[in-house]
Amino acid sequence: MLKRLVLLSAAVLLAACASDPAGSTQGGLRAEPVEGSAVAVTNTTDQPVYYLIVNPEALASWRPCTSPADCPEIGARRTVRIPYANIEMYQADSREAELYWWKFARVEGGYVTVDEGQLRIQL
Repeated sequence: MLKRLVLLSAAVLLAACASDPAGSTQGGLRAEPVEGSAVAVTNTTDQPVYYLIVNPEALASWRPCTSPADCPEIGARRTVRIPYANIEMYQADSREAELYWWKFARVEGGYVTVDEGQLRIQL
């Protein structure tokens, strides 16, 4: 289990290095600030996406999503509005947020990650 967690963490960190520097789209997700108080995230794919959104300066709050039960869902072809107050470790002077996302497939006895990534969002 620990080995899987280390591999998953490494994969997410590598994805971070390769992500879109503007942070607005990646992997079928589009994110943008709305009215200075929320982030609108649209899932343009045909699969649900599960996410975690954090203040990038507070990496201690980061944790992987290992199954659909672990994180909030964005349904296929849906948009969610995430208030800044729901960004983990958000502070009034925060200028960015990191949205980590995962897609899963059901396998015997659980789930396996089939895609993952991150978006850096300018608030």
